[in-house]
Amino acid sequence: MAFSTGRITSFPIQTCALAALLAATGCASTDARHELDVAAQLSARVTASHDPSEVWSLPVEGESPAWNGTDPLTYDHAVAVSLQSNPELRRMLALIRARRADFAQAGLPPNPTVGFGVGIAIDSMSGAPAMVEGMQMLSWLWKNPHRVAAAEAQLRGAIFSAASMCVDIMARTRTQVAEVIGAQQLLAYELEHERIATHNLQLVEAQVEAGELSQLELDRSRVDAQAASAAVVDATHALRESRLALVATMGRPLHALEWTADGPLPPVWNIPDDEVRLLELAAHGRLDVAAAGEQLLQAAAQAELAGTKRVPDVMGMLAWRRNSGDRRSLVPGAQITIPIWDNGDPAVARAHADMEAARLALLAAQETAQLEVRTSLTRLRNARAQVNSLRNDQLPHAVTAQERSDHAWREGEVSLNTVLDTQRRRIAIEHSLVAQSINVMRAMCALRKAVGGSFDLTLDAIPPIEISKRTPEEAAE
Repeated sequence: MAFSTGRITSFPIQTCALAALLAATGCASTDARHELDVAAQLSARVTASHDPSEVWSLPVEGESPAWNGTDPLTYDHAVAVSLQSNPELRRMLALIRARRADFAQAGLPPNPTVGFGVGIAIDSMSGAPAMVEGMQMLSWLWKNPHRVAAAEAQLRGAIFSAASMCVDIMARTRTQVAEVIGAQQLLAYELEHERIATHNLQLVEAQVEAGELSQLELDRSRVDAQAASAAVVDATHALRESRLALVATMGRPLHALEWTADGPLPPVWNIPDDEVRLLELAAHGRLDVAAAGEQLLQAAAQAELAGTKRVPDVMGMLAWRRNSGDRRSLVPGAQITIPIWDNGDPAVARAHADMEAARLALLAAQETAQLEVRTSLTRLRNARAQVNSLRNDQLPHAVTAQERSDHAWREGEVSLNTVLDTQRRRIAIEHSLVAQSINVMRAMCALRKAVGGSFDLTLDAIPPIEISKRTPEEAAE
């Protein structure tokens, strides 16, 4: 079949236009600054004192401008250091950059293939054949939108996951600061108990020497004093362990421990007590649920991509040829792969199964969020009730009982055992008050994490994320 001159002339033009179209569709930038800024905006819900984007610009192993390592460590100081130096969080930020690169890669068209060859005459005649071929995969045109959609969902999921990791780390950091503060208070109580027990031992020794008490009372006092000293050792190690856990979360596992934590136990937060309101906050603000939703969108896009395996793959070709008679020609063509044996059914079935698994994972994430809200709220109410009972009822009565027993003992109306017993009860109540105060803080942080990072719907509400192919500077123009 002969080709007219006009057709031969127009075909290269059409081919060049197609190549320009392919090149234009794959120009996404690998710059992830916009996505990192979005992650920082989502993470702003964890603190009002520090800008995550500014903290993330600092070296992960560098010194923190928020805390010099020796001043009393507050909740805000610890949060700032964790934002900068926690390796888990920084790894999630690096994953955002990787997913941005994957998004840029997904938008690129396949590279064209060029083949050429030159023949050598072996029949003693003049002239030699020559051939140049260009090939371009065209199936990319209908496959690529699904690949880009999947990469886009994966990138958004990485942003949500990084912000969710930030919420988790902040909850852990604040809880551990509270545990350090509580451990300091417990150590102070144990030191006071040791001082009282040592003083009582000295009094009993004097009374035994005067013949006023038996040797049995002296043995009991020695046991009490030794138990108080052992409790001081245990409280000291507990304080050290709580500090080690905190500096590890802050990304400073080798940091010196000669510092104190400072702050209320627990701090005052405006927490809604309405379960319905809290569930509403979680429904709009849970970042891990949003990440699970993006996994479902990614699986849906992968299912659409798997469906294209039922469509023939097409490769466009254009060849320039010269035969031995020095006759030249342009030969357009195509290579088509027909889905006969592999008709795409297995890939489609697998993709739909993955999509169903992603849907169930999203449902599980939503149900887990609801359970965490209700469980954390129940624990918070219980811990607060315990604290109120200990602080307002039990501790005042224990203090009064100890004061009366001390006075009665000085008047000779009661024995020393009665005094020691009232002291032990007061110390036990003070220990319980600190432990329950820590439980309040744990429940507060768990509830804050359960609703998405804050108790403000304007901060918690997850905004739509628009993934741009351009750099921030290009988008601003």
